[in-house]
Amino acid sequence: MRNLNVTQEHIVALKRLQEIETETARIEKKLEGVGAKTSVQGKRLKELESELEAAREELTGEKKRYAAIEEEIAELNTRVTKSQEYLRVVTNNKDYQVLRREVDDNTKRVGELEEVLITMMDELEDREKKMAEINEAHDSEADKVKSIEEEIYNETAEERESIENMASERVEVAKSVPPGLLDHYEKLLKTTGRLAVVAVAAGTCYGCFMNIPPQQAIEIERDGGLHYCPRCHRILYSKN
Repeated sequence: MRNLNVTQEHIVALKRLQEIETETARIEKKLEGVGAKTSVQGKRLKELESELEAAREELTGEKKRYAAIEEEIAELNTRVTKSQEYLRVVTNNKDYQVLRREVDDNTKRVGELEEVLITMMDELEDREKKMAEINEAHDSEADKVKSIEEEIYNETAEERESIENMASERVEVAKSVPPGLLDHYEKLLKTTGRLAVVAVAAGTCYGCFMNIPPQQAIEIERDGGLHYCPRCHRILYSKN
């Protein structure tokens, strides 16, 4: 259907808006492909970050446990010292036996805990070594990702500048399109995969590649104006 309120200048502006949209979409797709270079390194970096965090938590937990055992040993040694002092002055044989047993039990417990600490010292050393290795791998991977990101940033400078320029041009071109028509164009972009304005050649819509009514094809080629594909509803213009 033709809309006589829409001039050929409006159609030309819509064609330019579509060209900008299509070129922007092409560049964005290219940038997405280039950005995929970091995906493998980025994934590995996240894995190393998780490993590093887990190793850090494990090491912190073990250090807390080590400190708790040291505290328990100190407390037991204090008890042993006090009990030994009482042994020197106690006169009752029964009390003496109780204190003696307490000293022996606490001394034995201290020995067991000290053995645990010796084992834990080796484990802590291994954990710290492991964490240092993961941290080194993480830093190395982070450097790789940063290097790739910088390379991509430099490689895509021209494309990013093109997108910025086209965005500015789009704003200016859009000013020459009636608001209602511009809104309709924007809606078509969303419903047609960012292809709202297409050419007609030899009676074929280049949006859905279906034939349009012959009379409509003649009108588009002869008079221009606003026409829609009866099948895909895109805005049509003559390719000739």
